[in-house]
Amino acid sequence: MVTRDPTINSGGDNTGPIVALTALALVLRVVGINQDLWLDEIGSVVDLFRLQPFEAAGTFTSANHHLLNSFLGSISIRIFDESPWSARLPALLFGTATIPAFFALAVTVAKRREALFATLFLTLSYHHVWFSQNARGYTAMIFFTVLSTLFLIRLLGATPEQARRPWLGFIVCGALGTLSLLNYVFVLAAQYLAALYVIRGTRCWSRFRRLISSGVLVVALALLGYAAALPEMIAYFSSGGTEMGWVNPLEFIQVLVRGLGGALPVLALGGALVALGWVCYFKEQPLVALMLVLPVVFNVAALGFFEFGAYPRSFLYLLPFGILVLMRGAIVVGEQVRVWFPEWGAKWPLESMIPTGFLLGAILLLSYNYGNPKQNYTGSLAYAREQAAPNDVIASVGYLASGYREYYGRDLAFPESVEELRALHGPERRVWLLYSFTRDMRRHLPDIQDYIEDNLRIERVFPGTLGDGDVYLVVSPAQGDLR
Repeated sequence: MVTRDPTINSGGDNTGPIVALTALALVLRVVGINQDLWLDEIGSVVDLFRLQPFEAAGTFTSANHHLLNSFLGSISIRIFDESPWSARLPALLFGTATIPAFFALAVTVAKRREALFATLFLTLSYHHVWFSQNARGYTAMIFFTVLSTLFLIRLLGATPEQARRPWLGFIVCGALGTLSLLNYVFVLAAQYLAALYVIRGTRCWSRFRRLISSGVLVVALALLGYAAALPEMIAYFSSGGTEMGWVNPLEFIQVLVRGLGGALPVLALGGALVALGWVCYFKEQPLVALMLVLPVVFNVAALGFFEFGAYPRSFLYLLPFGILVLMRGAIVVGEQVRVWFPEWGAKWPLESMIPTGFLLGAILLLSYNYGNPKQNYTGSLAYAREQAAPNDVIASVGYLASGYREYYGRDLAFPESVEELRALHGPERRVWLLYSFTRDMRRHLPDIQDYIEDNLRIERVFPGTLGDGDVYLVVSPAQGDLR
């Protein structure tokens, strides 16, 4: 096996590449940002962003509330007026800012070429672009995960005279990360345990005191940020935290596989590279390797203990570390092939071939993001209005109905039972029904789903990039009674 130099970098001016990558990231995240909001975004805008900023920060009635994002979203729609793009602006800015922060982390733990490949992959990442156009707190969580890890690495390697700045940076990022998403507490726990492992190896126990003091301040600042909302938070989670995701592990895995979509074959092929990259990082930069494992351990343990559910997006803090490990494995394979076949190395840039293949795959996957909105509320409703006769009824059921009732179609009918849905039909009146989230319909409204399948005809399906977010338009028969 080829040996790698753990001292990392060979110099080079990084200003030009990182400015170009950040500009590219901004463009990729701006294109399509004003498309329809999806259900959770609508809930954030209606229930939180429309409140005054500090009022939004002082309430907690749902896990949909990401405090820092709600605070910034409230400010954004007051400055720029309410629209999809203004609601998503905080997520866009955090997503774009993650690119230079990630490069700074990558170039600290990897060689320059490897860091550039990893940063370009994150720039082109379908999932990172998607969540940068999502009016939620996930890109803020990723941003503070990356930046706090960078500060932690610098803190662990600093002399007492150098430690002040990374110590302060780690504290601020830890507090703001916790305010961005509660799942960030698993990142923090993992960072402290990983740092303890590193300190144990170096036997420099003075650094442990810095960690303890930073931890106390992070907790104090986070509690201060949540202080106004704390009573409602306690009441919410004491009641069981309903609607927090998938509790059944098999259902969770099924949702995860569907969400990965076209990326799944690429990820399957990259499994060996991830394993190889993880081993390399564990030998050279164990903190990075542990950050790909420990947060999941803490997260899953907490979910099991409290019997809460989760969505795959809850684990997005893994994305930057997964990319680092993947690129390390890909480049190490290229280096090893060069050792085995030097004549190939004289003709081909072997270390760059596999990473380039991943970048091409990322570009192909990213193109899917721009073809459709997350959920096509306005397009599906406009089509239904065009097709419906004057006496027809346009209605919506299930979770999709909440988005229409609160935002996109308040004049629609919203039947909540089979009897109410059947009552909308008449001998000279058809019902045009919009619904989505078929898995949730089957779980929570099975009688309505059965009625739809037995009596209504699919007129058109409006695709969305959200998992299970396609909008179905079905219509009742022109004449006759329904069963």
